[in-house]
Amino acid sequence: MEKTVQMKLTVQQSVARVVVMFSILLMVADTIYMNLNGLYDGDHTKCIVFSSMPKWSFYLLENVGELVVVVILGVMIGVIAEQYFRKIKRFYPKNQMLAFAYAAILPVCSCGVVPLIDSMRRRTSLRVIITFVCAAPLLDPYIIFLSYTVLGVKYVVIRIISSFVLAMAAGWIVELLVKRLGWEDWNEDKVCGKQCDFIAERDPFVKTLKITRKLLPYILFAGLLSFAFAMFDVKELLHDFNLNREPYSAMVMTAFGVPIYMCHGADVIFLKPFLQYTDMSIGSAMAFSLSSSAICISSIVMIAKYLGKRIASLLTGVICVLIVMLSVAINLIA
Repeated sequence: MEKTVQMKLTVQQSVARVVVMFSILLMVADTIYMNLNGLYDGDHTKCIVFSSMPKWSFYLLENVGELVVVVILGVMIGVIAEQYFRKIKRFYPKNQMLAFAYAAILPVCSCGVVPLIDSMRRRTSLRVIITFVCAAPLLDPYIIFLSYTVLGVKYVVIRIISSFVLAMAAGWIVELLVKRLGWEDWNEDKVCGKQCDFIAERDPFVKTLKITRKLLPYILFAGLLSFAFAMFDVKELLHDFNLNREPYSAMVMTAFGVPIYMCHGADVIFLKPFLQYTDMSIGSAMAFSLSSSAICISSIVMIAKYLGKRIASLLTGVICVLIVMLSVAINLIA
């Protein structure tokens, strides 16, 4: 009996290692290919894969397949970080300032950072969690460098300040509203319940696969929704709007940003022609950057898994309102 259990565990560990390592290799190969060929997220014209297969199958692979890989890597980073933080508990962010600082140096997108919620929710407050989740996909060393080289120092400074204000305000407002609405039970329903401690003792590769499997329905929903938006080419609709009228343009760019999933600074590349060749204001551009990264469809559905549908809906509404207000303020000041 013990041999059977041990053999089953060994097979499980081997499969988990193969899946995670394959995902890592895919992401590394994709990154190297894009850099060698001067490609960026959203640029499909020079991609060999794009030109060699039907459009629908490419977008399905990009929006569903790539999202699965990104989430696996994000969960793996989260598992490693959790194990590290378990040993040195003082490194868990205890306040919003520390949460923002940690988020600014962690190189993961919104889908990658969301799985960290499960380890943070039992050790820190809701406002700290919200601040961390909002700030992580908006800032990291790569995004800051990319923003500087593509859009200049003005955009970088405004993005850093806007990200700070958005993350801090969202954390404070959401926690306040949760208390006022009597939703203090948000932390009672665990994603894995009593199994959390059991999973935590296992191999990190196995735990990564277990968490990813629980998130799979949400990943597929988000990926298929992004696939639908890509097929209908929602981005082209932006050309039909007046992008320099406030607060209309801020609301339009925020609304377009939420369903259009942008990761690892892809929004910066996307915005360059609009800022260069149209009358889009810097505030409207920032509205798109903040909404497409901080609260995209993919992260919303997974936040709902960890924090519940009520808080996910509340967070989405709060962030959208804050982004519109920030956009208008930026255009008045900048």
